[in-house]
Amino acid sequence: MASPATDFIKTQMNKTMKQFQFNIQAKGGAGKSMLTYLQALKQQDNDRYYFVDFDSSVKSSCQQLKFLQGKTPSRFATMSLLDQREKLDRQLLFENLFELSQKDYDCFYLDFGAPESDQLPSLFSKDYTIGEFKAVQDELNAKFTFNVVIAGGSAYEPCTFYLQKIALLNKGLFELNIYINENTFAGTPGLIGELMAFRSDDANHINAVNLYGDFDITTAPHRSILQKISEGQGLEAYQFIEKIKMQKELSKI
Repeated sequence: MASPATDFIKTQMNKTMKQFQFNIQAKGGAGKSMLTYLQALKQQDNDRYYFVDFDSSVKSSCQQLKFLQGKTPSRFATMSLLDQREKLDRQLLFENLFELSQKDYDCFYLDFGAPESDQLPSLFSKDYTIGEFKAVQDELNAKFTFNVVIAGGSAYEPCTFYLQKIALLNKGLFELNIYINENTFAGTPGLIGELMAFRSDDANHINAVNLYGDFDITTAPHRSILQKISEGQGLEAYQFIEKIKMQKELSKI
């Protein structure tokens, strides 16, 4: 006869492993919320996917994911990770991840704001270790994936500095992806090459590099697309050429 402990282990193993996608970058305006929007648009008709705005500052996802709000079952929530001192609270992070893991969804996309993203490396190096965070993942029977957004121009240096910190702390314990905000690299394709080289270095443990956001604001269709994104409209709002362009974007991520 199986022991209660054995039965518990079997029950946990039979549960579907939850997927948690952390969209992070300490540099504000790099494109985390646009990435989250595209991910949500790609999964618009999949009610097994859930989206969370953890951004305490601009809360872009609240606006841009309007097309998911009010759905039954629920597809969107806002949660806070900061304490009264505006510091990332380890306990709040654990409690929110636990609360989400109890929901009947397969995958959770988490839009971390710049303040929350900025404090993650400190949390992993001072409050507790990245190994202990992996123990949280295992306890929840989950898979944590970190998606680091990189923008070009003046944002490139702080974005890549943040990427290096995350990669150094991660040490391959979690899947780590680079998401390149493509339009911000106009005129500097060599910088994308640098990111590809960073990925190819085995010591950095980068799983994949994905490009997204190829929107040229000098063209009317792309301006219309960006307007619809800012208004939080769903795929049904896009017309003909716009829809073709968006389908191409969605195929990248």
